[in-house]
Amino acid sequence: MNTVLNTFQKYYGEVRSFFDRSSVKLPDNQSKKKKKFVFNKDFGIDDIAESNISDKIIIPDFRRSATFPELMETFTKASLKLNPAPISTGNITKEPRIIMPMKSGIDAAQLISSVGYRSETHTVLTSDGYMLTMQRILPESEDTPKQAILLHHGLLGSSEDWLLLGPGLSLPFLLVDKGYDVWLLNARGNKYSKGHTVWYTESYDFWDFSFHEMGIYDLPATITYISEYTNDADLYFIGHSMGASALLALLSTLPEYNEMLKAAFFLAPLAFVKHAKGPMKQFSVIRRKKGISALSFLGTNDFLPNGAFPQDIVEKFCKGSERLCLNPVLLLTNGGEIGDDDLMDNILAHVPAGGSAMTILHYIQLVKSGRFQMYDYGVQGNLNKYKRKHPPVYDLAEITLPISLFSSPSDWLSSMSDVKTLLTKLKNIYIHHVVRRDDFSHMDFVWAKDAPELVFSPLLEILDQIAPMKDKRKNNLPSLAQPTDEISAEDE
Repeated sequence: MNTVLNTFQKYYGEVRSFFDRSSVKLPDNQSKKKKKFVFNKDFGIDDIAESNISDKIIIPDFRRSATFPELMETFTKASLKLNPAPISTGNITKEPRIIMPMKSGIDAAQLISSVGYRSETHTVLTSDGYMLTMQRILPESEDTPKQAILLHHGLLGSSEDWLLLGPGLSLPFLLVDKGYDVWLLNARGNKYSKGHTVWYTESYDFWDFSFHEMGIYDLPATITYISEYTNDADLYFIGHSMGASALLALLSTLPEYNEMLKAAFFLAPLAFVKHAKGPMKQFSVIRRKKGISALSFLGTNDFLPNGAFPQDIVEKFCKGSERLCLNPVLLLTNGGEIGDDDLMDNILAHVPAGGSAMTILHYIQLVKSGRFQMYDYGVQGNLNKYKRKHPPVYDLAEITLPISLFSSPSDWLSSMSDVKTLLTKLKNIYIHHVVRRDDFSHMDFVWAKDAPELVFSPLLEILDQIAPMKDKRKNNLPSLAQPTDEISAEDE
């Protein structure tokens, strides 16, 4: 069995090298025979010759000569054989209301079913071996289903973030009520997506990723899976915070994916973050030679292994009650006071959902550099990884997908100045919508009580305008020369 595991690890190492555009050659004497492995529902791996279990997935060995479409087809077929598990809902009234406080043990599927919606749970296998969980929310009527929409959560979040307001208020429920087929992604490393074909979550290798890997591995697997499963080429994307980072990384690195999406919506996008405020800014000014010791509390594998920031950080940046400030997501984003006890209980029960320390370190690097670039491994690490001393900047000129941006002058992480920089780099901006409410923070785009009015309503209006268009050519969507809501001087 150890031999099989070692071989399978090499298998995924080759896949990873493929995506990294590695120039390393295979040994001349390597056998060209295609060895096969089986992959069962419990994530076990075995040689096909040793297996007598029928409920398994057969995955052919990967060869460097495989093209990108061939590679993705292999893993999509494997993922499609992991059958979704429908969840019974019963008859529950769907009046607009905040979901009653849920214990932390209640998962996204139960949140969905508790308010009367049909859902499925899907598992997707990425090309580098991560097991991602998605929740799908189905509209009541399947007679005239609209297009599929993929929602990507933000920093340290999960699919639960989108659901906490409840029916009639949360964006996924509003989309489903309008007939859309809604898919909620859970990026690698959060509590839903901690499976891997080789690595345990205690290993460093498992946590060796940031939003870059979410972009070039998680999103290709997910997009291809949804398109194949639904037989619908018109897939839309909605990304909050880090979700925007991941898609920008994908579209600039693998531009062919511009043609696999219809349009994207970014809520509080994180790309250029030079003007970020709060703890992230403080972390970025720590001198590099002190970085290891000064930022060691962030963790080396999963983020904040001790569960909270040091007390001096909390005291310096806390803007609300201590109960809220002990939550790392709310402290990072200036969450402040929630104002509704039920909603606050929900947030504290479900947030954060986990993530890698490397993801946070990547954003800290971006704050310091002022550039939207790949992860900085140091001079020698960069030479090994990128064949250059400094990390490459993401080439946003490769992005042709129509994108609508939603931002707020009060956002600590996605400042108006940085959003303006992003606007100048993207060549197909459909709409830029600025939320004109004082203290509308980074996480308010997902769960503020007035988010349905200030964010979701204009988003749905735009979506309804473009979703009926079946022509896959992106140029048919009108691109505005200037954002619809200009940035005024006081927003800078």
